[in-house]
Amino acid sequence: MTQKFVQNPASAKNATPTFVNVLLEVERPSPEELAHYSRGERYRLLRANVEAQRKQLQQWIAMHNLSDEVRSVSPATGFNMLFVECTPHAAQELLHAPGVIDITPVDQAD
Repeated sequence: MTQKFVQNPASAKNATPTFVNVLLEVERPSPEELAHYSRGERYRLLRANVEAQRKQLQQWIAMHNLSDEVRSVSPATGFNMLFVECTPHAAQELLHAPGVIDITPVDQAD
């Protein structure tokens, strides 16, 4: 579900930016790639994958001058999800980051 993030009209250029919480779905290894691993090994591989995606995302944020618009990126877990607190503009831009599959506002996540 691709979302359009709208900046709060009350937030002008000189005002404090509005921050939103979003859930990023990131790429993960296919089930076929994980099939021959034990449950514990799969968890470790998935966690390492998300940690690599997180580091890549943080580098991409810095390279695209969005560091002031991204307040936090959650620690990696064994799931292919990261929580990000950012401005609506940064959320829209994160759709173009490598490895990001989808972004959902946290208040709309089911």
